[in-house]
Parts: sequence; structure tokens; C-alpha cells
Amino acid sequence: MKDFINRVEKSLIRFAIFSLLLMVAIQGLMTADPIRFYLSWGERMEGQNLEFPVSYPQQKNTALVVEEAKSPQTMLTIGVDKYSSLPRAKILINGREKFNFTEKQVKIDIMAGDTVEIDSTAYNFPIDYKIVSVSSNLAFPSSNQTYTANQTIVMVGKVIVK
Repeated sequence: MKDFINRVEKSLIRFAIFSLLLMVAIQGLMTADPIRFYLSWGERMEGQNLEFPVSYPQQKNTALVVEEAKSPQTMLTIGVDKYSSLPRAKILINGREKFNFTEKQVKIDIMAGDTVEIDSTAYNFPIDYKIVSVSSNLAFPSSNQTYTANQTIVMVGKVIVK
């Protein structure tokens, strides 16, 4: 009987150590985004794609009225103060080059959830960028915010729509 209890005890200790090592290994794998997506059920269930809202005409008092649609699209204007143009400074939307500063101000049409960055690595002096204007449905970034880049990529941030 004592021999049986010793075997069960050793098995339980081995199982506990193996479980701990397995848990640490899986937690290490969860740091990689593609692997975490498949290992975590909660990650797959999180969030939904934003669909464009549809506004449709409705009859009100025999007049055709289009209801206001809340759109995930918004507009943002970024400008540079001290320079008339910086053609090698690029605006990156979700990591892809979309615009450059061939003018003093650049008007950007963006969607909710887009990440906006400014790439100033081509210039070896500090550049101040300012959010000149935003549309009324934009919550972040807000107007008059200033970002300084010194031969770096500046993250303006993730777009939040009201």
C-alpha cells in the first residue's frame, strides 16, 4: 500500500511540474500576435469590423428627408509651421505611405481605428507638426495638438470617432 501511495505521489508531482512548464511555454507563445489569435478564444471573439452605416430616405410629412448617418469616416488636417513644404516627410496610415507634405497643410480622409504616423526620417532637424483642423465627429486626435519629430517616426495615434 505504501508503494502505491509513493507512485501516486510521484505521478502527481510530475504532473504538477509538467503542467507548470506547459503553462509557461504557452504564455510565452501568446506574446506573438498570430499565435495568440489561434490559442485565445477571447481574442477571436473580441471586436467586430465597422460597417459603413446606410442612411436611407424616409417620408416625413410628404417631404423627402435623409436622416443623418453616423459614419466611421472622418477628416483631419495636419500642417507644418516653419516650412512651406516637406516633400520627403510622409504620412503613414496603418503603416502604409498615403500622403506627403508637398503643401504646408495636408488634408487626410481616414476611418475610425486607423493609425496615423508621420515619417520624418529623411530630415535631420526637428520638425513640429500641428493638427490644424478636425471634423466634428473626430474625438482623437484633437485640434491644435503639436507633435515634434527629430529624424524619427512620430505616432499621432489611433483615430477615435465620436
